Amino acid sequence: MCSIDYLTPFVEVGRALCDGADTYSVMNLIARRITETLQLKGCLIKMLDPHADRLELLSSYGLSENFLFREPESSPDTLCFRIPEDICCLPSLKDAEFTPEREAMLIEGIRSVAAVPIEVNQKSLALVVLCAPEPREFTRTELSFAEALAGRGILAFNARRNMDQTIEREREYLKSFQDISSTINATLNINKVLEFVVQKVAQLLGGKGCTVRLLDPKTQKLYLAQSFGLSQEFLNKGPVDAQKSIAENMAGKIVVIDDVLTDPRLQYQAEVIEEGIRRILSIPLVVRSKVIGVLRLFTADRPPFTNREIQFANAVAQQCAFAIENARIYQKLKYEYQQLLIDFDYNGSSH
Repeated sequence: MCSIDYLTPFVEVGRALCDGADTYSVMNLIARRITETLQLKGCLIKMLDPHADRLELLSSYGLSENFLFREPESSPDTLCFRIPEDICCLPSLKDAEFTPEREAMLIEGIRSVAAVPIEVNQKSLALVVLCAPEPREFTRTELSFAEALAGRGILAFNARRNMDQTIEREREYLKSFQDISSTINATLNINKVLEFVVQKVAQLLGGKGCTVRLLDPKTQKLYLAQSFGLSQEFLNKGPVDAQKSIAENMAGKIVVIDDVLTDPRLQYQAEVIEEGIRRILSIPLVVRSKVIGVLRLFTADRPPFTNREIQFANAVAQQCAFAIENARIYQKLKYEYQQLLIDFDYNGSSH
């Protein structure tokens, strides 16, 4: 009995990755080499779709479209439409107990099957299904080979997907920042600017809502300038005291509240919880080292804010601060100019 060459497929896949081959092409190569090396009828590789609770077909070899694209099975015992907790092998489909795919597999010419979960960073992200044309016992070596080779491709595919998502996210940040800057440059109507900002920040960072509050230096109260996504009951909860509501902002510090249920820095904790808020990102609006207000993003349950998200929100907040200051300067100059005209008794006549 000749020994099986398990090494060459890894060399071929490694070379393809080093040559910069498209990740789908690499996955197709992996499915073909698993099928050929283990003398299977076919093989399919699926990966968890990060945007939906389903598995996405990445590649296959030797299996018909009718089999691959049939209606998904909803049974928890399915072999092809869920990631198993552990390796599942059926040496003889004909003699096996009920499995949702049994009839479809027998029609496809499959007589033995194994479903192998693939882990990336200790998370089950994918599976490889091995389909044999005759009843057989899969050895531990064969299963380990399929798991390792498919895992090599899944690791590369996941890294490429994450990189693509990061690039797309950066494009969204840049586009939003440019849109905000253009709005600021196009108008001195500060209400229009702030309305645009609170909506953009909430939508881009997955927030439930966003507010901009401006500081009254005489009363030390933060009065609402603009809001998005929050109920009127919450917005009208009462006066917001700059020294009681996330007071570190007044020292120019960015504050992240990861759990409103336990954080003591909230002035209206009960109202915040009732609104369905669980995390808050609060950023001071600073002009010439002076805090003039705060931008606050409110979210429901979500992962912790990343450094990139905080940096983006801070950059937007400072754009807001300068826009507010410019609007105030304009209004002051406009008032002084009008007063000057009154002092000179100017009535608009050219005489």
